Amino acid sequence: MKPYELPDDRGKSGKVTAEVVGSIVERAKAIKANNQRLRIKTFTANLRAEGFDLGRKTIEQILIANDLWRPQTRKRRPRYYQNLCQRIPNGLLSLDGSDMAVWLDGMKFTFNVELGVDVGSFCHTGFGIHPTETSTAVMDVVEQHRRNWGNPVGVICDHGSANLNEKVISYLNDCGIEVVAAGPGNPKGNGTDEGAFSQMKQVIGSICLNTSSPQALAKSVLEALVSVYIKMRNRLPLRRNNAAPSDQMQAPVTDGEKQAEKQRIADHKNTKNADDEHGDKIERLDWIINYYGLTPTPAEYDRARHCIRYYDLEAISKTEKAFLRAVSRQESRRNLAYFFGILRNIQQEVDDGRYRNYCRCRYNYETMRQAEKSRQEQERQRDAAPKIETLVKMAQEAVIGSVRHLRRFALKKVEQWAAEICKSSRYMEPVKKRIIEAIGELKELDHNQQEQVWKTIEQFINQKSKTESVTLSA
Repeated sequence: MKPYELPDDRGKSGKVTAEVVGSIVERAKAIKANNQRLRIKTFTANLRAEGFDLGRKTIEQILIANDLWRPQTRKRRPRYYQNLCQRIPNGLLSLDGSDMAVWLDGMKFTFNVELGVDVGSFCHTGFGIHPTETSTAVMDVVEQHRRNWGNPVGVICDHGSANLNEKVISYLNDCGIEVVAAGPGNPKGNGTDEGAFSQMKQVIGSICLNTSSPQALAKSVLEALVSVYIKMRNRLPLRRNNAAPSDQMQAPVTDGEKQAEKQRIADHKNTKNADDEHGDKIERLDWIINYYGLTPTPAEYDRARHCIRYYDLEAISKTEKAFLRAVSRQESRRNLAYFFGILRNIQQEVDDGRYRNYCRCRYNYETMRQAEKSRQEQERQRDAAPKIETLVKMAQEAVIGSVRHLRRFALKKVEQWAAEICKSSRYMEPVKKRIIEAIGELKELDHNQQEQVWKTIEQFINQKSKTESVTLSA
């Protein structure tokens, strides 16, 4: 049997030929030659108007394969951040501001709400409403917290100019309060206030009033709503439990539930003792911590172990070299946050490079031209290959030819053509069957002559195939 090959031309990508790729590349180069910016959406629409029925992703891959577009891959990986959670109440005060709007008769009034939240207990300790986020708003919230709860140990805030200007820092230093700035572009570093604002806006929703009151009324309404929310929120536990913790501790527990819990803990320990498939990556992380003398907290170390699993060893190896150069230039970069920042950028470059190679293997114009030439050459060779009928006719001349030297010439041709047919065929049994059928159609030969023709061809076919000879039936 001859295998039936199906070309992998499914969907629209099956329409992408070397000519199509060449036309798209030519149009893209013309746009860049005119010093114009290549925009995928507009470029795709123009190609469709010209009759190219291809999707945006396919066109983008064609441009990437021919170095006309920069690859941009997006793969979600957990990000490393430093843990700033506290274990005591009134230890760390989270400060942040967010814009909230009030609509009066279709007119929008926007205010900045500055909020202070205790990190450990999630207690909302103060707020202020101002036109914009200013240092006065920040100090007002801290002052409310001090009046009600005393001085916190520290204040965590983002890198905004209102939070870290000289006036605010001087005020906090005079009060003996430490300033802890969350990393830029790291919302989880100050996640307490971020979560508080998310819940507040979800509860309050949109504020729309059908009245002609002035701006002062809008501010007073917003103050009342925020005050109600804070008072109600401080009466609720942080966790979503129907019962209080003390009531839960007094609830009866059966022996069966205790055994199930023991089994769950045992299974959990066995899982931890099992071989970790990411052991090499964690060993690299431990080596970096020991080599550079880093001292992460247990929470930061656990987060680093979790994040390192989602990166490739290739990217980690390159990051080690880059981190060494960075630390040698500036000693303050010796921390895990800087290491993971380099790792994230290098991993992005590795992902983009892999995607670029994938596009080049599939849609590079020169590669497709070479593949097309090879395919055409194979078709020409296949068309020029001897046919079964021609082989049988030549074997007939080698058997019943009247001139001796012509019979020898015909026998050499039979040997040559039989070798070519065997070389281009994977299975010999179907070839033998076609030869036998072609010999049977030679009505001018008797049975003995047909047997001689078959034996003439069979001796050369059996040089490749070791199977038993197929006898010719009468």
